[in-house]
Amino acid sequence: MAPDLSFLPGWIAPLDTSFWLAMLLVIAPLAGEAVFRLLRWPRIVGYTLVGLFASASNFDASGLALSEGFRHGLEVAMAVLLFELGSRVHLHWLRDNPWLIATSLAEAGLTFVMVFSIGHYLGLGVGSSIAVAAVCMVSSPAVVMRVASELNARGQVTERLLMLSALNTIYAVLAVQVLLALMGQAHGQQVLQALQAPLRYFVSTFVLALLLAAAVGIARRRLDLANENSVLLLIGLLFLTLVLVRLAGASPILVPLLAGMVLRSRDLRPCLWPRHFGTAGGALVVLLFVVNGMAADWRLIVGGGLVGVTVVVLRAAAKIGGSVLFGRLAGLSMGQSMALGVALLPMSGTAFLLTASLYSAFPDLGRHVAAALAGAATVMEIAGPIATQWALRHCGETSIRKDVHRAA
Repeated sequence: MAPDLSFLPGWIAPLDTSFWLAMLLVIAPLAGEAVFRLLRWPRIVGYTLVGLFASASNFDASGLALSEGFRHGLEVAMAVLLFELGSRVHLHWLRDNPWLIATSLAEAGLTFVMVFSIGHYLGLGVGSSIAVAAVCMVSSPAVVMRVASELNARGQVTERLLMLSALNTIYAVLAVQVLLALMGQAHGQQVLQALQAPLRYFVSTFVLALLLAAAVGIARRRLDLANENSVLLLIGLLFLTLVLVRLAGASPILVPLLAGMVLRSRDLRPCLWPRHFGTAGGALVVLLFVVNGMAADWRLIVGGGLVGVTVVVLRAAAKIGGSVLFGRLAGLSMGQSMALGVALLPMSGTAFLLTASLYSAFPDLGRHVAAALAGAATVMEIAGPIATQWALRHCGETSIRKDVHRAA
């Protein structure tokens, strides 16, 4: 809840959550710029630190997001980043270089196996261990896309990073839906009844992704989407699509991601529009990372300390090991392969959404997963973007010096 201001003068005490929202919009960019200029860290680290500080100060994130419109705005921010990511994924590349698929399956598969094994060993139970392992496969598309865009990263490692991040997000969503179907069968549902929900989920998701891609494709042929004013149309299309996603029970993660991938596969030209769809999208992205930090539950973090540390270490080993295993066959050097594994470490945003979907279907399962992942997710909210930045800079694929010069 908002801080108690009863001791302040009367004109200050009635300030509602809109005031604190405005304060976050002032403080978060300042914090982001401070960590960027002083520490040379990604700006999103500053945004997240503001959210973590607010959480530690008992500032309730739900109080900030009381309005339904505000929550929908944050969903649009995630959709903007996922759609941007999808529009940079070149699916024909997988056909030309099948070792990329092998690399993707190796890093995601090793992550699943190692995290599941430690979860089962620590007594989380089979269902909870599978859920935690599925969520840990994700390399946060929001963080990866934001850091790569901020650094203006280009190159072999960057393009593979975006591709693998998109693919392991798809794997994770598929795994979670299969788990939910199995849990439904275990709770007395018939096989066909248990399979009906995920089948409807995937069909509606794919149909909405095709519709969004078609709508953006039509707009792209008739408008200059590099123009800030035209970009508002894209934000509106994403907002409308998310409304349809809720009505159809589809995936708010996969619809924008798959739509971007379909759009790119139909037109090999790069999709050019302002980063994060301009100023409005950029403001939503800032709030997205602030609220991600505010969602941290410090009681769960402290209570699951050992599990969290173990998950972080094993997940990092799996991501790096899987990237190195087929890295040379996929066309990377050993150093580039290791950097790719490091760049895949972030996990936030999407991990929270997947955990929320588990909680809405089976609250007990969702609580166990949240408790197991709280520490790992919080650590990766700070360390993940820094790791991705280091990896991209280590490979010489960023324009960070130009950004720093402009900021100075």
